[in-house]
Amino acid sequence: MSDQTKPQPSFDRIIKRTGEVVPFERLKIVNAIFKAATAVGDREKVKAEQLADKTIAALRECYQGENIPSVEDIQDHVEKTLIEDGWAEIAKAYI
Repeated sequence: MSDQTKPQPSFDRIIKRTGEVVPFERLKIVNAIFKAATAVGDREKVKAEQLADKTIAALRECYQGENIPSVEDIQDHVEKTLIEDGWAEIAKAYI
């Protein structure tokens, strides 16, 4: 998937647990999902990228304008996406 076809968030920053506001990085979501998938024996990076993009699309609906998601908000959306897409085993490893 090229950068032009990947869902672009309407937000460009996130709030870390420390309260610090930092740039949003799609790759961090991809890597977290891939790490969880690898823990349960699934090594398909493309699947992790697709699930990350679904998560970003869901986040985009919730966070528009000046709203900035926190790390916890993003984690909640990742978990929800994994479970809704039938990847409960990966969701358990992710949590």
